Amino acid sequence: MTKSARKKTNYKNIYYNEGTKKYDVKYNYKEYDPILQKNKYKSQWVYNCMSIAEAKEALAKLQIGITKTEDKDITLASAFELWKTKALTQQFSEMTIQSTEQNMKVIYKYLPANTKLKDITEHVYYKIFAELRQKYSEETVHTLNSTFRKLIKLSYKRGLIADNFLLKADNIKTEQKKNYYLLGHKDFQKIDNYLGNKQSNHNGYNAYPRLQFFYNVLYYTGVRLSECLALTWNDFETFHYHKDAHDPRGNFHSPESTASDSGYLSGMRISVTKSTGREKDESGKAIVKGPKNKKNRTIPIPPHLEVMYHREHSKHIAGGGENSDRIFNYVHSYCLTRIKDTCKILGIEPCNCHAFRHTYISNLIKRNVPITVIEKVSGDTQETIFKRYSHMFEQDEIMVIRALENLQ
Repeated sequence: MTKSARKKTNYKNIYYNEGTKKYDVKYNYKEYDPILQKNKYKSQWVYNCMSIAEAKEALAKLQIGITKTEDKDITLASAFELWKTKALTQQFSEMTIQSTEQNMKVIYKYLPANTKLKDITEHVYYKIFAELRQKYSEETVHTLNSTFRKLIKLSYKRGLIADNFLLKADNIKTEQKKNYYLLGHKDFQKIDNYLGNKQSNHNGYNAYPRLQFFYNVLYYTGVRLSECLALTWNDFETFHYHKDAHDPRGNFHSPESTASDSGYLSGMRISVTKSTGREKDESGKAIVKGPKNKKNRTIPIPPHLEVMYHREHSKHIAGGGENSDRIFNYVHSYCLTRIKDTCKILGIEPCNCHAFRHTYISNLIKRNVPITVIEKVSGDTQETIFKRYSHMFEQDEIMVIRALENLQ
């Protein structure tokens, strides 16, 4: 087939085709490749327009369809800053912000921080995560993908990009880890004994008893790391439950301030009303904010943890401290490093501080604590608890069957 000769017309990008006796439109444009960091030049044709007017209309459609004139020049780094502002405003936990920031540092290695969002296409998305999958585990790729997508969705929602390519692209398939790491009680006892017997003498101060207290609080209350770091001595409260002499079941009733002749139960609980913020004040201390999900709560503690509290509290007051002081003056990185190093020394599978929370909730489920109570002390919703720990409720079906077996 011979190539038809085209002649230029008085209108740019519109040609007269002498073979077909009609008009052809050629639109030239450039597309930036953020991976190679250079422009690729492309063209698109529309053939067989019957008139100049029809050719002009076709050219206009090409220009509108390919050139996104309404896009702002927002970069990947700017999109993250936008999300971080939202996170701080809505009081996301410091751990959430830090983990998102770490995820972005990984993504920046494959997609530069100064990449414009309008230059990211389906092809770029697939290519980047194909490369990430070659180096990282499926769980990590899942996390990176979630982080990347939430930035794109937020930028589109705020009108900073005209087209959300994620609406056209298939979400890359990743496998999220279904079962969370749980710290067995025997392993925790090894950690507890190690910290309880370890000695250090830095300027006459042994730091290990306070560290032992810290990890016991995490293990026996399930508080989040940021919530634990925000605790003050005032957040430990005493409570008393009175036994009603007229109750044949001998139940304990609402908290009272004094004991009664009929007997009572007393103990301590932690009041969780704040978590450590990301920002620092003028003295360098972390600014405290409301807990995640804005759920203030109280958590009862076992007797041995109460003993640890009194031990450390006495030392704090004797040293001139105040009850309003924070108990644990640690930073997140220190907490994570110490638990991993301790596990390594003891030959235990390394875990992070969040494993204490998963273990706490799992222990309550194993001992048939009602889901409403678990929701109350954990600060998680029932929906979240069922979603994350669904595998632990499998025995519930057997309970239902047995309950209906011997109906009269």
